[in-house]
Amino acid sequence: MKWSKCAQSFLAILPLLLISACSGGGSMNSTTPPPQQSGSIFTVATDAPLPSVVSCQVNVTGVTVNNGSTDVSVLSQAELVDFAQLSGLHQLVDLTSVPTGTYVSATVTIANPVIGFIDTTQNPPAINTMNGTLATNMVTVTFANPFTVNNGDLVGLRMEFDLRKSLAVDGSGQVTGTINPIFHMKLLDATDSQISIDDFAAGVVGVTGNSSFTVQGPHGRQWNVSTDDNTVFDDPNEPISGFTTNTIVLLTGQLDPVTHAIDASEVDVVSDDDFYFSGLLTSVRPPSGPATQADLYVRDELPAVNGISPGDIATLDLNGTEKYRIGRIKLPLTTLLFNNSAMAAGQRVSIGGDISTTDGTTTLTPHRVVLRRQGQAGTLAGNVVIQNGNNGSFQLNDNWTAGVLLPQPLTVMTTDATNFINLSGLSALQGQSGISLRVVGFVLINPATSQPVFVAGAVEELSD
Repeated sequence: MKWSKCAQSFLAILPLLLISACSGGGSMNSTTPPPQQSGSIFTVATDAPLPSVVSCQVNVTGVTVNNGSTDVSVLSQAELVDFAQLSGLHQLVDLTSVPTGTYVSATVTIANPVIGFIDTTQNPPAINTMNGTLATNMVTVTFANPFTVNNGDLVGLRMEFDLRKSLAVDGSGQVTGTINPIFHMKLLDATDSQISIDDFAAGVVGVTGNSSFTVQGPHGRQWNVSTDDNTVFDDPNEPISGFTTNTIVLLTGQLDPVTHAIDASEVDVVSDDDFYFSGLLTSVRPPSGPATQADLYVRDELPAVNGISPGDIATLDLNGTEKYRIGRIKLPLTTLLFNNSAMAAGQRVSIGGDISTTDGTTTLTPHRVVLRRQGQAGTLAGNVVIQNGNNGSFQLNDNWTAGVLLPQPLTVMTTDATNFINLSGLSALQGQSGISLRVVGFVLINPATSQPVFVAGAVEELSD
């Protein structure tokens, strides 16, 4: 299967490590001690972004939790994590078994940071990189509330890397390369929305039922996936029964506290051909009308494509025959659509298609383009409009990550389905300005203005 050759390109879900009790030596009549009770901790990573930074790859060499006397590892092996691509999204990193007990702190050890940022002085925009210098390679965070893990529990460790405070900038706001790492970490119940799984990419191994299938993730680990009547499929014309071993999916949902399977709230088919890319559109040509070319800053790829690696910008030819889809979105889309005439720099997408090689030249032919959730952050610019309830909009001074590619200020649309975090609702923004916000959702083109707008699934007030 093609997936197995390149699974390690993705931020990994590692094998479940089981802690087994060891019996001592001696005669046949010796007493075997009872098995040690344990629960499981899975780790999710997210970040708070920094202007123009689209990549901050950090080698996470260790993560431990402390029960007051012992440091317990919850990372099976070192993992390369690109925190900057998350921007409020949650990426599953690991799943391990730990002894029961009350845990009071967590420690993360990191190395070899590499920073990538958008250079908009070039046309089309380019990506520049620099090696970072760590002020320290180990950070310990004491939990605000100690967390007790009981036998059989499934608990999530939320690990947020605060890029805004960690990456030093000079007087003109330019990144210097010095990193004083600041992490925010806490243990949460597995059902908490702060540790849900966003866009986990995996290859289908087989179909196990009308509503279930098996996928293979990084390191060869296979996962059962369960769906129900509430699961959203991006393409209703591709039911589970049609999945093959060439199908690559993006899964959103939560780990089941009992089975540790993925309970999917969303299943997006991103490829049933030869390749899959995921990343950020940095240029679309022509800038209006049907696009014939798009530059994609590649963050993930399957398989390893000759001449294109994560961190590169790939130019893709488009002809309008591609399938265009939007991931799960809670807005009635009567006018806001996604197609080759509604693409814009600053959108986060996944692209799948065919690879052909002639006389040593590799040609990529996109067949499917899926608009994906992304996170943006900035300060409230005001102009809060409330139609009714939480239906309305506001404007955001957004120069974070992809924000340098988007209009300033950026119009953010909200609905009654928008999740407001640390805010009572849209009305809490009225009369305010300058407060720090993070929004998670989709960038779409407003046909009335031909300008990108942000459709928010979540709006969070950030603490300083």
